[in-house]
Formats: sequence, structure tokens, C-alpha cells
Amino acid sequence: MRFSHLLILILVGATLICIVPPPAEDEPELHLRMAVWGMPFEDNLFRDIYAREFARMHPGLQIKYEKYVDVTDKYLAWHILGTGADVMRVPITDYHTLVSRGVLEPIDGYLAHPEYGLGPAEQTDFMPALWDALLVDGQRYALPSDNAQYGLYYNRTIFDRYNEAHPADPVPYPDGSWTWNDLHRAAEALTVRDARGRIVQYGFDLELWPWPFMAFLAQAGGKLWDEDQTTTLIDSEAGVEALAFLVEMIPHAGAMRSADVKDSATGPDKLFAAGQTAMLMEGSWRAPYFELINPDLDFAVAPLPSYKKEAIVSGSVLWAVSAHSDNKELAWRMIRWMTDFEQSMLYWKMLRVAPPARLSVIRSPEFRQTPRIVDDDGRVLAPGMPRENWVGRGAWLRAAITPDPETGEMPGFVPVAPYQKDLEEKINAMLSRATAPGRTKPLRELLEETAEDLHRIIDRDRRARGLPPVKRSDE
Repeated sequence: MRFSHLLILILVGATLICIVPPPAEDEPELHLRMAVWGMPFEDNLFRDIYAREFARMHPGLQIKYEKYVDVTDKYLAWHILGTGADVMRVPITDYHTLVSRGVLEPIDGYLAHPEYGLGPAEQTDFMPALWDALLVDGQRYALPSDNAQYGLYYNRTIFDRYNEAHPADPVPYPDGSWTWNDLHRAAEALTVRDARGRIVQYGFDLELWPWPFMAFLAQAGGKLWDEDQTTTLIDSEAGVEALAFLVEMIPHAGAMRSADVKDSATGPDKLFAAGQTAMLMEGSWRAPYFELINPDLDFAVAPLPSYKKEAIVSGSVLWAVSAHSDNKELAWRMIRWMTDFEQSMLYWKMLRVAPPARLSVIRSPEFRQTPRIVDDDGRVLAPGMPRENWVGRGAWLRAAITPDPETGEMPGFVPVAPYQKDLEEKINAMLSRATAPGRTKPLRELLEETAEDLHRIIDRDRRARGLPPVKRSDE
């Protein structure tokens, strides 16, 4: 969040002072306030198990469970008032904003505690790229909960139908060996047009948002940021290759729909669920959705194709402690408990929207199947993944944490930086321009303009905080 936004929150905070009631006299001495956002079915885990079970483990403890849509704005408004939720569910894209504003309590002292800390072995059990991304000026301020991943969904029925009609030139199912060339070839082969040239079956589709570009950029050997994370590097040769490949895939896709219409009746997810799309780049959270909306859909998921290197973009949700908590040690104990092996495995079993951030959970045999979750009325909240579906719908999630045999690096990466949200907003705008019909501006120029726009935002924010503009080599 930029400096100018803080002025608005100050006004909001001043108003809230008048409407936030003082604590009730009969409020128990031992209490925690837990704030989250999420889907209704997630309450079954966060409220009914995490909150209630932790309270049961600590006699006399009362946990006040609250859920908000714009939870980060709520955190910042509370912070202005000098208060906050003790236990906070945090989107990793807002992590740096909350740290820079002093909203989150540093946890390094708790990590090192001999009784209730996390030793080196447990710390290295978190996905390395994610754990390292949480380090800000030598401190960490949260524990990772999950690691949502981006993969390549594919309709096996469409592949089988094509291969039966083309036995001499079949298109194999996607797998971890696929490259950009394989994806492009398959998209061309599986795209079907009618006599008027209109697409009636999409060979490939995706939502137009930053993740596919960021994935292609990393696969082309590029980086989002310089080492100081104050200069974006998207306008590199790798950036041009990534954007060019994304644009090249458009003829085999739908309308390359933007995020604001992704949940419409004609969104990429709906078309894939309806069996009209051969391949779809989507997140791990879509698998249970497809199973619920169309149980007969015969689909599987593969790791993202590679180019010059393997790279799998992912995101994360974190648990943090408020800097204003009156019970910081107890709040720390709760977030530590919610991210241990058992509770992380429960997270996967009950939600299955994203693999937990712990390597030991993903590598465990228990990870290979999940139960069917229903409510008291018999409505399915989360479809189970039986063990026989593991190969097609779960095994791909291990690719992100499987080290490269030559470099030892894991392909999974998490885009995190102080100005990451600003960058992604600019990437969104750039993608709309790059994929617009009749575009005349070269892709390199679009990338350069996007980088320049972002650098102006960064330098303006730095000036507002009394810092000099960044000295960049191209200026």
C-alpha cells in the first residue's frame, strides 16, 4: 500500500474510534481475536476446529472468530487505532505492506525459544523459496500456511478423441517433460473451428492475469526484481520472450478473459468444466471446484511446461501475530500449532485448495488422498480425492518441491516484494494492451513503458517517505 492510501485509513481510523465499543466488563482475562477471510466452507476448519480446539487445549481461553472480505484494509484500520486481531490470516501479497506499517509482530524471538520455538529442522520443513521470501531486514513476521500452485489442467476425453482420429500423429497427455513447443503444438492440434472459422473447442485457455506471465518469465530465465527489489526486470529479453509466447497462444484460447470476468458464465473455468477446452492453466484451488460442478469431467493436472528452465509460480497464505496483541506468546503458540504437521495435513484433508507449505506433508503418504466433506444437511463441501485419483490430480503438486538434479533448486517460486502488488497491477494493464486486437505497439515497448510506470510509483512513494529515488542503470 502506497503512502497516499495511509491518509485515507487515518480518516477511517478516526471515525472508527467513535464506533468501536470498549471491552465488556465480563470479557474473560484470557482471550484471542482471530481474523480471517475465505470461503464459507473454510469456516469448518478455521472456526470449528482450529479456534475451538485451541481454546479447548487452554482452559479459560476464549477465541473471538471474525471474518472479513477486505481483511488487509481491516488490519490497517485497526493498526491506526492501536489495536488488532491477535491471530491474523494474511495474504502473502500484503505481507510487505503490513510489515512496513508495523502491523505484524516479528517472530524470530519466538522461533528461537527453547520451549515453544521452531528448531532448524522444522524451519527447513517449510518450502525454501517461501520461507526465504518472508525475511525482511533480517526478521520474519509470519508462518506459511499453504502454497497454492499453478498447473496445466487437461481434458483426457478430448485428447483420447483426437488420438483415435489421428493414430499416426497422436498428442500425448501433458506431463513434467513438456516444453513450450509441446504446449503450442498440442494447442494447435486440439483447437477446433467451424466452417466460419469460429472456435468451437479451445485447444488452450487461461485467465489473463499476472501469474501466467510471471511463470513464462521465470521459465525464460528472467526475474521480476533486482536484488534490492526496487527495480523491476520484466523489460528484459526474457520478458519479451515470455510476453511473445503468451500472445502466441491467443489463437487457441477463448477471449483471454481478464480477472474481472473470470467467474462469468463464459469464463475459462466454466468452459473447461463444460468440456469445451482441452487444456487450461489454472491454480490448485480449481480441482475440487471442477469435481463439484461436473463430476463426470475426465480431467487431470500436469506441472507447467518448461522452456529454458523449470519454474512453477505459486502463492501463499500466512498466519501472523498482531504487533498490538495483549497475548502475543499465546497467539504465537496458536499459529505455530496451526502450521505443524498434523494441522497442516488437516488443512489439506478438509480444504484441498492448496497444498500446505510444509514439505513433509506433501511428501507424506497421507497426502495422497482426502476424504469427502459434507455438512449436516448432506451437502458436499469438499469432494474427496480417492487414492486412485492421486496420479492424475495430486501428484503434480510435488513437482514444485522436487529439486532439479543438476542445480538442486526447486522449481517452485513465490512472487513477493515490497511493491509486488503495484507490479501486478501494471502487468494486468500491460497484458490487456498486449493481447488487444489490432495492437501496433511492439511488445518490448509495452514492457519498457510498464517498467517505467512502476518505477515512477516506487520513487514517488520513496519521496513521500523522505527517501531518494532509486538510481537505475538505464537512467
